[in-house]
Amino acid sequence: MPRLKLCILFALACLLIACDPLAPDAPRKVIVVTQTTAPTLFPTVALTITQTPLPTSTIQPTEIATEAAISVPEATAFVCNTSKGQILDLSFISKIAGTVNYRAYLPPCYYESTRRYPYVILMPGSDQNQTEWTDLLKVHEALDAGIALKALPPMILIMTDGGDVMNTNVFTENASWESVIVKELMPEIEKSFCTWNAREGRAIGGISRGGFWAYEITFRFPDLFGAVGGHSAYFDLQNAPADYNPLSLAKTVEFAPGTQPRFWLDVGKDDDTRPNIEILQKTLAGRSIDSGYTMNSTGDHTIDYWAAHVTDYLSFYGQTWPRDVMELPSCLQ
Repeated sequence: MPRLKLCILFALACLLIACDPLAPDAPRKVIVVTQTTAPTLFPTVALTITQTPLPTSTIQPTEIATEAAISVPEATAFVCNTSKGQILDLSFISKIAGTVNYRAYLPPCYYESTRRYPYVILMPGSDQNQTEWTDLLKVHEALDAGIALKALPPMILIMTDGGDVMNTNVFTENASWESVIVKELMPEIEKSFCTWNAREGRAIGGISRGGFWAYEITFRFPDLFGAVGGHSAYFDLQNAPADYNPLSLAKTVEFAPGTQPRFWLDVGKDDDTRPNIEILQKTLAGRSIDSGYTMNSTGDHTIDYWAAHVTDYLSFYGQTWPRDVMELPSCLQ
């Protein structure tokens, strides 16, 4: 029995020794794990986020931004910085008349505006040339003043020197002053200047002998001009055959619907040309055509008479033309 107890005590002692963590058994490996930042391809960037309040809208409740509220700049109106037109002395070579001199008046800012201007062919009396309308009648000064006041429309004036061809009674085709004007001068003007090349944009007129040609050309080419003026025009039944004489042509001339030009005839009471002017006026009136006749109570066949009425002449020619240059057709078209 004692021997058995001894064995049991020995077994219990061995069991206690095996369970003791501090027993001298095979040494244990102790692993200490230290947390470090994992390696990366790019360095870690510390981000600091600061929260700030959003800006307060400056639009008040009544200020709703709409498409209609967006301001669109308006087109700038054309402004001309001069009140003076320009006068050019020019010429061309005519197959009929040789060198033909003419004077052109260009309205203020002609080049800058890029518009197509209406034009008037103004012919002188038989003893004058292209300088009569400017040097003696001062037509350019009257037109400058009228344009500045918007009382007259801007227009180009073409003032001719007819020379011997205009003053002689030659009426055969391709040999008369009519042919110079229609077949040579007009194409020259319309290729050299920015002109309104339509019946509505053209007018023709003249003093004395020039007035005769204005009516002769208009009656024979009734679709070319929107207005024709005769200022103390010299008409005579003997100075031209019937086919070229305004006094005869007035009886038969026909105008297509909508193409009849406006007419103007004026004369001083004491002018010797008045009787034949009144014959033309009555012939047209008999056909229900308004001749625009005015017999002024004073005046005769003189520079003073025409100079006194030059503004009236310009008003007649430009009666239907725009006062605002930007209403004219574009020269770029």
